[in-house]
Amino acid sequence: MLLTIILGIMVRSIESAVLYSRYYTWIIVAGIICYVSLISLVTYFLVQLFQGVRKKRLGARLNARMMMFFSGLSVVPIVILFLFAGLMIQRGIDSWFDESLDQGFDDALTLAQSALETRRLDALEITQSIGSHVAQLNSLDLAYELENLRFEANAMDLTVFDHRGRILATSSSNTTVNLPELPNDIVLMSVFNDMDYVWLEPVGDDELQVRVIIRVDSDVPRVVQAIYEIPPRYTELGLSTQRSVESYKQYKTLQESLKGQLIAILTLVSLLAILLALGGSYFATRRLVNPIRRLSIASKSVSEGNFDREITVKSNDEIGFLTESFNEMIIKLRQSNEAEKASQRLLVAQRSYLEAVLANLSSGVLVLDNHGRIRTFNEAALSILGTERSLLHRLKLSEPESIDETLGFFFTPLADYLQKKLQGEENDRLEVMRVEKGITQILSVRISEPLENRSLPSGYAIVFDDITQLINSEREAAWGEVARRLAHEIKNPLTPIQLSAERMAFKLKEKLELEDQFLLEKSTQTIITQVNAMKKMVNAFSQYARAPKLHLKKIDITALAEEITFLYSDYVRGVEVVLQRPKKSLYVNGDEIRLRQLLHNLIKNAIEACQENKECSDGKVVVDLHKNDEETLVLRVSDNGTGIDESLINRMFEPYVSTKEKGTGLGLSVVKKIVEEHSGRIAIYSGKERVGTQVEVVLPIYQEIEEGKDNVE
Repeated sequence: MLLTIILGIMVRSIESAVLYSRYYTWIIVAGIICYVSLISLVTYFLVQLFQGVRKKRLGARLNARMMMFFSGLSVVPIVILFLFAGLMIQRGIDSWFDESLDQGFDDALTLAQSALETRRLDALEITQSIGSHVAQLNSLDLAYELENLRFEANAMDLTVFDHRGRILATSSSNTTVNLPELPNDIVLMSVFNDMDYVWLEPVGDDELQVRVIIRVDSDVPRVVQAIYEIPPRYTELGLSTQRSVESYKQYKTLQESLKGQLIAILTLVSLLAILLALGGSYFATRRLVNPIRRLSIASKSVSEGNFDREITVKSNDEIGFLTESFNEMIIKLRQSNEAEKASQRLLVAQRSYLEAVLANLSSGVLVLDNHGRIRTFNEAALSILGTERSLLHRLKLSEPESIDETLGFFFTPLADYLQKKLQGEENDRLEVMRVEKGITQILSVRISEPLENRSLPSGYAIVFDDITQLINSEREAAWGEVARRLAHEIKNPLTPIQLSAERMAFKLKEKLELEDQFLLEKSTQTIITQVNAMKKMVNAFSQYARAPKLHLKKIDITALAEEITFLYSDYVRGVEVVLQRPKKSLYVNGDEIRLRQLLHNLIKNAIEACQENKECSDGKVVVDLHKNDEETLVLRVSDNGTGIDESLINRMFEPYVSTKEKGTGLGLSVVKKIVEEHSGRIAIYSGKERVGTQVEVVLPIYQEIEEGKDNVE
């Protein structure tokens, strides 16, 4: 609004050079301030718009494109109009000040001046005629005749002066004026010097009169002054012509300045139109884009999972219809989402229930998809396989390189088994064995038929258990039964055989010759020796088979190890027995007799292994006793004797398995049984190239128990 007023003032100032020069500075300053403010405002809008484009705000790019389109539609016509208007201004102003117009204005002014000059000369001629009559009149007739002369001459005022300037007679058409206007002394002197005075004088604002003063030669010198009226039409035309010529000449001097002013006004108007077009385009496109932007924001919110955002409908046009459709879609999506969430909650509940069931299962469970990837597993599976979650997550049966080496014992045969099962060559059970650090683990694997469910991808459900303890228990029970029967069947006839041999030697010794006596004694002694050996074996069988009562108490296992190690320190020449013990004594909750038997068996086996190693002359047995953690201790017996073959090391704790020629194979079996009776675990390792053996026993450290529960069967 203010810019429009300023432009109006500038246009108005063109009409008046005085007005233009008076307010020029203020107009320019006010215009500059307004235009700078408007340009700054439009620039701010444009910067905001393009910052939104750069920051990828929703709707900014569409707003920018539409604004550029609408601005182009507005600015291009304005620029074309500006160019043509500027050209028309240049040519129009040049046509205003053509040379023919200059000549015409000069001729009109000359014509007006000629008409006035003619009137002035006529007035002089009439006055001279009056002067001739006045020269012939005396003073008495002068006053009477002067009125007639004025009337005949059509003069406004007629006055006669003497040479001293005194009025001799006067006549005037204006009766309200008593005395005529007297000429000044300079004019009178000029007239008396024979110079006639003829002059055009202005009267009022827009009227002229001719004043004529002449000298009349008579007896007494006189001066005649006549004032004639110029017709108002002559005056009006003359003054109008003069003003027009003066205005034309004034504008002609400002021709180039006028062009500049008009071009400047045109430029400012065009700039104002462009700025208004840009601003209008910005707000118009923003108004058009805002509903679309709101739709975009709402769509993005929906894509992020927010289905509660609806858009207010503000129009009844196509945008309003689109908004209503979007709101209806949001409602349907919200309902679908709620139904899906309810379904997901049900699935989560079912999955949680299934996971709870799987977590409480002692069996390991694996679910494979049709690509051999593990989709689900329980904690028991991790525990039995002794692995980590990450190793199972990245495992794929069809890609052997994805199977970690620690899991190859299980998944490699499983992959082969599944391949054969697909071909119908295998049943639904599989047994897998793992040997690690001398410990054998046997897993029983059961595999379901391929899962064919619409809600689940096809695959297999695999359930497996660690049956090592079960097999060992069954084996030990079987061997125990065998041992009991052997002990029962063998022990009964041994005593009669021994007694019969002794009696036969006693009765026949004196009746035989010396040579036969020696043969009899040797034969009976052999029988007795073998019977004693058989008794020892039967006693070992009995000891393995029966379940003795344990008398648990606090045992200083460090002192016990020192005692037994000392007994074996000089047991065999060439074999050194060394004890490595902690500074503080270690205690276990155990049966002293059974633990003593455990140490005897382990140290004796180690010494015998050193004796069998003919390649090593200096045998060494190391008994290492140390604390493993806060709850367990480790008893490790190592030797540098003959090692154990890999094919036997996994069976060394089975009854009747031995590497010695005369061994019963019950020593390590009894040791294992003693360890298990004390809630411990045992492992056996053999060195490379069958040199050296190490038996490691882990027992719980002594814990206080309730009184009355120290006897455990």
